Amino acid sequence: MKHLVITVIGKDRPGLVEQLSDAVYSNHGNWLSSSLSKLAGQFAGILHIEVASQHVAILRSALSQIDALQIQIVEEQNETHPVAQLHHCCVTANDRPGIIKDVTTLLSQLGVNIDKLATETQSAPNWGYPIFTAHFDLELPATLELDTVQQELENLADDLTVDFDENLIAS
Repeated sequence: MKHLVITVIGKDRPGLVEQLSDAVYSNHGNWLSSSLSKLAGQFAGILHIEVASQHVAILRSALSQIDALQIQIVEEQNETHPVAQLHHCCVTANDRPGIIKDVTTLLSQLGVNIDKLATETQSAPNWGYPIFTAHFDLELPATLELDTVQQELENLADDLTVDFDENLIAS
């Protein structure tokens, strides 16, 4: 079996997810996981698909026939991954340019791998100014303590709060 990572982007419209799922199913693929969003009027997503080697070409062809979607397909080279312990982290701050750059630069300097990132900006209730929130799933090096990561992140800015879930996530 081949594992494909597929990225898609195009003008949002009803039925895009159905077209993708139909193309995968009709061409012997198994939809393993995905993250799909509407962002600024565009439909954007990433999918992880499993398909038998003999069906890869026909699936690629079927996906390329979906109108107005830009699609990129990458075959996963290594299908066995060690199970990593992930830590869920939520970073919240007053919205301003550079928050993600500051946080991700620090995480990189600490040797932390970002397994998943989701962000949003919302108006603060009763205050009216925007609050930025980032949800990370992080893989820490064996020699790095969670408390150190939290302290270093909180030192980035006075208004930045960092919360880690107590429970580990297996990837």
